Amino acid sequence: MPSENQAGDRRERLRCPRLVEDIGEDPARWLDQDLLSHPDRRKLVFSLIDGIDSIERIRAWRGTERKLASDRVAEKARNPLEKPRAKIMQRLEQREKWLELHGERPDRLPCGPRRPCDCCDGESEVTPEDLRERDEAAAQRLVESYQADGVDTSETSPETEASTLGAFATDGGEPQ
Repeated sequence: MPSENQAGDRRERLRCPRLVEDIGEDPARWLDQDLLSHPDRRKLVFSLIDGIDSIERIRAWRGTERKLASDRVAEKARNPLEKPRAKIMQRLEQREKWLELHGERPDRLPCGPRRPCDCCDGESEVTPEDLRERDEAAAQRLVESYQADGVDTSETSPETEASTLGAFATDGGEPQ
C-alpha cells in the first residue's frame, strides 16, 4: 500500500531509458544528485563505481556524467553540472584501468562447479546419514547424563549447596 505521507521516487532527474535496456541500470539515478554537500551519497556512488564489473557499464556511467554537464539536458537534470565532476571521472578511470588489468567479472570467474579446497579433501566420505548419527549420539549422551532422581538445583538449599559446590578447603588447601 503506498504511503500517504511520503512521496515515492518522483523527483525530477535525468532519465536514460536506453541505458536501462542496454546495461540494466540508469546511472543518472545515482549521478544526478548533489554529491558535494551529501557525503553519504558520495560514498554510496563511489562504492557503486568500485563494484562495477564491466567496461561497458563504466563507459555508460562516464557518458551519463558528461551528459549531466551538457547544456542540452540541463532542463531535464535535477542537478545540472557545469562540467563533469573530477572525482567521479577519476574514480571511473581507475575502475576501468583495474578492469583492463584484471579482466571483467565473467572473465575472472572459473567455469563449472566450485572446486573443493585442499583442507576439505577427506570430507567427501561424510554423508548426511553420518551427520544424523553424530547428532543423535550427541543428543543421546545428553539424555543419558540426566538423572531423574538427581538433585534439583533450581532452588538453593543445604543439600544443593553440598552437591553443586562440594566440600572445598577453606584453610588454604593444606592437608590436615
